[in-house]
Amino acid sequence: MRRLLSALRERQQSWILFTFFRRPRNRREAFSRLVVVAFVAAAAVGPVFIGRGGGELTAGAGAAYRAQLAELEELREERDAAEGDTPALDERISALEAETKLGYLPRDGDAAQPGGLIPDFRLLNLDGEPVRLSEIDGPILLNFWASWCQPCVEEMPDFEIVHQELGDRITLIGVNDGESLETARQFADIEIGVSYTILIDPTKQMTDGPYLLVGRPTTYYIDSSGEIREIRVGFHTLEEMRSLVGKLLGEDVSEGAEASPSAGEYAESALNLLESARANYAVGADLIERWQGDPSVFGDPGWQRSMSANVLTWADLLDQFEALKPPENRSALHSAVANGLTAVHVAGQLIADAIEGPNEALLTTAAGLFESGRAQFDAAADDLEDVLSGR
Repeated sequence: MRRLLSALRERQQSWILFTFFRRPRNRREAFSRLVVVAFVAAAAVGPVFIGRGGGELTAGAGAAYRAQLAELEELREERDAAEGDTPALDERISALEAETKLGYLPRDGDAAQPGGLIPDFRLLNLDGEPVRLSEIDGPILLNFWASWCQPCVEEMPDFEIVHQELGDRITLIGVNDGESLETARQFADIEIGVSYTILIDPTKQMTDGPYLLVGRPTTYYIDSSGEIREIRVGFHTLEEMRSLVGKLLGEDVSEGAEASPSAGEYAESALNLLESARANYAVGADLIERWQGDPSVFGDPGWQRSMSANVLTWADLLDQFEALKPPENRSALHSAVANGLTAVHVAGQLIADAIEGPNEALLTTAAGLFESGRAQFDAAADDLEDVLSGR
């Protein structure tokens, strides 16, 4: 085991060097790689990602699934204590055993190869509830990934774009290979911020069983009948994903506009706007404080121009932030920040009216609204920055 961990960490170190010295193709990729480098570096020295095994298949099970397991155990005990035949109990136990079985679920004709019937399985999602592959309707993209696999990580923001573009027309599933629920959740949900379905296979039943991968990442393009149409081993670009999805759906989606930015793009844009808003609000606060200390500046054309310019900037900041399309798991934090920006914008409109009036009493009211709106923004912005920055 120690030799294996050492080999994996050596691979991580080589990926870190590769990430640093390979020139990024765009700003999104540059940001994504910064996230990758930080996370993989942590994996190289921290036991949470590689130093510990994935654990049991049922680790982290959700309430509904635990309730099924508890019922199954009770029924088994009841059957053991019963005298004579128990056909009704036997039937219910068999049904529960089938419903709760995790891992590979064999069926005739399955084969993880082009033209084959995709091997079926049931695994837990990040909420700890079971998901069965064969119960999903429509085409599926099935991607096997791990947090230590740098090419896997590079693909995830593009998979998120495909997911946002096509919605429920295709189901995207990422199966974490051999890591714990905590690791998969921390990485996919918090660090990368994907909103498509993530399943966990901590004991590697899939890749040591019906899916004998030759490399990671590996992605299966599956039609609505369960037939494997394409298998892609290794990293592939957003354009290649769209092309393969188009073949699967029988239509051209290669020119489709991005319905939502990747998590990396959103984080970069949002953090920049939050920084700009803080800077502009600080200038506005200084101008208001100057007026409060010397009311005569209310009639100063220079002060009025500076204050009016700030108010226009606040409106523009709100417009820019509302134009961003956050990943689904960031929408609540995004809305909270937008509410704070709106509150400051409303105060700014009153300030503009007070200057145009002129109406110093209205400015007093507007200044109070600005202070409360700024406090609301600061609290929401702190929460969003903490999540986007991984703090």
